[in-house]
Amino acid sequence: MDFFKRDIRIVAYLLFIAVAQFIVFLNIAGFLAPNYSIHSNTISHLGVPAYTPYWWLFSATIIILGALLILSGLMLKEYSFPLMIFLILAGIGSAGVGIINENYIGTLHLIFALFAFLFSSLASYAVLYRNKNLISAFWAFLGTVGLAALILFIGKIHLGLGEGGMERLIVIPNLIWALGFSIYLLGPAQRDKN
Repeated sequence: MDFFKRDIRIVAYLLFIAVAQFIVFLNIAGFLAPNYSIHSNTISHLGVPAYTPYWWLFSATIIILGALLILSGLMLKEYSFPLMIFLILAGIGSAGVGIINENYIGTLHLIFALFAFLFSSLASYAVLYRNKNLISAFWAFLGTVGLAALILFIGKIHLGLGEGGMERLIVIPNLIWALGFSIYLLGPAQRDKN
């Protein structure tokens, strides 16, 4: 039991670092990219050498995100098996997006992006199923926003947000719930529960 308590804190730090570094470096990559528009350009455009000389920054940050999600998922088996599976699949998707840019093998890139979007949203439901508390319900709501935005995005319904804006409506709610969950795992009530 002591090992699991220590493990959950490590997972919390890994998740926090994964998401926080991605938020910071995603924005830096966007600021540095010439003529980049969060309205018109997808997030993945930041990983294409033809669009920006700083493509490597985006690719590195999303590969790190993916690797840390996979590692976190592997460490969460005792906490929640479904959460473990969803985080591993989201991590594979994220890392794949960074390894295969959209101009290299477009179809494979889209499959990786779908994995990242879909399974990061579904992971919020696994947290709710495990914890059954109000904050987890809010995180599941954020995951639902991500899922709804994904469906609209696939249907090319952008609600005036543009392709880039709608894609961010998939990603940002999932980043918020993941940050919140990582902090929750560090809390005394969570440590005492395990």
